[in-house]
Amino acid sequence: MTPEQYDKWIAGKTKHGAYAGGVEQPEHYIWRTMISRCNNPKASGYAYYGGRGITVCKRWHDYKKFIADMGLRPSAEYSLDRINSDKPYSPSNCRWATRSEQQKNKTTTKLYTDGKFTGTLIECANKLKISKELAYWRFKSWGSFEKGKEWRQLPKTK
Repeated sequence: MTPEQYDKWIAGKTKHGAYAGGVEQPEHYIWRTMISRCNNPKASGYAYYGGRGITVCKRWHDYKKFIADMGLRPSAEYSLDRINSDKPYSPSNCRWATRSEQQKNKTTTKLYTDGKFTGTLIECANKLKISKELAYWRFKSWGSFEKGKEWRQLPKTK
């Protein structure tokens, strides 16, 4: 590629400001892969998104509008998360979330409560200062994380 071709290529990529020095910005990558997994049957993960009816709102097909609604992600620890995993990508259903927040939001994540505290298995283990393995064993064996104290698994709400 000649220097002139490179300059033209870079200019084509910077219309929306998502490339700096020829490097794609993280928010643009997140936006581009969101669009792809919902619309491109050949995309990795399509079966779990577009293949099961997850869409991207019309407004967000424009990168600038996506950024206007979501803003830049707070840090590299954050990625795009749908609050309700059965609903589309849209301003009212998306947020920047950490990995642990996203793990808690998965449809397969189980929540437990003692009536005062509610959390995932790991959060309960941390609260009780025991390992997640011991917490798992206790709940499987005893139906509780602590002898003499009732803990129960909450039903899924989604």
